[in-house]
Amino acid sequence: MDTVEVPGCPEGSLKAVAYIKEKQPAEVAIKTPDEGCVNVLRLILPLFGYIVVDVYREGDLHVVKAKRAKS
Repeated sequence: MDTVEVPGCPEGSLKAVAYIKEKQPAEVAIKTPDEGCVNVLRLILPLFGYIVVDVYREGDLHVVKAKRAKS
């Protein structure tokens, strides 16, 4: 599983999308300090073929775990 740490939104969601478009990992954990960014990621990740499978806190960070949807 790839792990990427991003800043708050909107920059964080843009960096997360750029990462998944470039690397296309099977599974990814995106860490951000911004709770609002979690909501944005929940909306945009499915648009890029990913399913959000878990969302939780890890210390001061919010983690969004996603996996590539099967086509």
